[in-house]
Amino acid sequence: MKRAKTLKIIMIACLLLAFTAWQVSAAIPEERPGAFSMIIDVPIRVLGMGLALVGTAFFIVALPFALTSGSTGDAWNALVVEPFQFTFTRPLGKFDEWKVPAETTDSSE
Repeated sequence: MKRAKTLKIIMIACLLLAFTAWQVSAAIPEERPGAFSMIIDVPIRVLGMGLALVGTAFFIVALPFALTSGSTGDAWNALVVEPFQFTFTRPLGKFDEWKVPAETTDSSE
């Protein structure tokens, strides 16, 4: 009796896992970058780190001009944020999908 009940519980658990397994496969990326793009990505990240530091230095130099023109946010994003995102938050070997989509703002306000 106890063995039949245990078998039923195991069978129900296996069916439950089988029906939910398709959600797990949807989380795995469909396209993986090739080995060559991953190898090329290492020197590009080193170059990106250098460009991020140079962009930060340019931002500091351009800050007085950006403050007077009111474009500090644009300069910050272009010279500091984007190079750091490209270098540190992009998946390895992916060069096209590194930018975070811009938030849509309502221009009527």
